Amino acid sequence: MNRLSVLLLACSLAGSTTSAFTTPSRGGSLLHQTPSRYVPSHQDLFTRPRGRSHTTTSSKRHTELSAALLPPGKFTAIGMGIGKFYKASPLIAGFLTASTKACFADSMAQYRDTGTTKFDIKRNLAMVLYSGTILGLCCAVMYNQVFPIMFAGETNPLLLAIKMTLFDGFINAPLIWLPPAYIAKALIYNQPKREALQKYVTDVKENGLLKKYWSLWLPASLTNFLFVPAHFRVAFVAGVSFFWMIMLSIVANNNDEGEVVVEGG
Repeated sequence: MNRLSVLLLACSLAGSTTSAFTTPSRGGSLLHQTPSRYVPSHQDLFTRPRGRSHTTTSSKRHTELSAALLPPGKFTAIGMGIGKFYKASPLIAGFLTASTKACFADSMAQYRDTGTTKFDIKRNLAMVLYSGTILGLCCAVMYNQVFPIMFAGETNPLLLAIKMTLFDGFINAPLIWLPPAYIAKALIYNQPKREALQKYVTDVKENGLLKKYWSLWLPASLTNFLFVPAHFRVAFVAGVSFFWMIMLSIVANNNDEGEVVVEGG
């Protein structure tokens, strides 16, 4: 009985000692006490770490720098300015576009031409004069002034484009667009003009010049007359003839005779 009393007294002292070092909860027993959690304040929710702030600032500065170098609407303004120039001065714009194109195209062709040991300035000048006058000036007049008068009665856009394409390919090409290329080369190289025209006839009859021309320029002209605005038609022809001229310059001028290169209109 004494041992049992001593054991009960010891257990009670142990429980009271533990309770002395434990903070009681308002809700009652410690067995139901849940650990406290950190609840962020309103200010903490909207406070960003320093690392993110630095990254955001750098991104903002990069965006501002890009906007300064390429401001919005810059390319639109340039495009509108080019369009106004082509509308206001179609002949000057056509000549500059076509002659510049011819200069670069023939220069690239001469650079790639294995038969050319040095740059032929006369050949390049012939291409510039021919392209600037025939493609730049004559095409601008033909497409924007003559064709609207000739086909004024046609109201169907598709039929109008087909008529202009056929007239341009089968009338203008053999009579207006192609022969001046041979004459321009004869003038630059001090060759007889009659021989230049004979060379043109030979290329048409024996070398299939017109067939090569029609294979490219009939579909290109149809696309041009059907989809391209009138003031950009010469620029479209210059873009297509850029690659056409490179190809023909490599092929036609890779010999001692220096055959002339012709381009479309």
